[in-house]
Amino acid sequence: MIYIKSTLVGIVTLFLATIVYIAYTLFMLMRTYSPPPGGMVRISLPELLSRPMYWFIALAAFVLGFYWEFRRAM
Repeated sequence: MIYIKSTLVGIVTLFLATIVYIAYTLFMLMRTYSPPPGGMVRISLPELLSRPMYWFIALAAFVLGFYWEFRRAM
């Protein structure tokens, strides 16, 4: 039961970290690159989620959430 709860907490922290990462990245891209007059800028979600920095943040969030709940349950 400890492992199931810890895994679920790890998945929740992974989703929260993904939402925060996407919001922060979109905010920074909008501030850095302004669209041309009368044009639009394309932002691709799969491109954002395939960056190595995202995978590092996602793995770290899962591990921290899993460890936090596992340590509390012991």
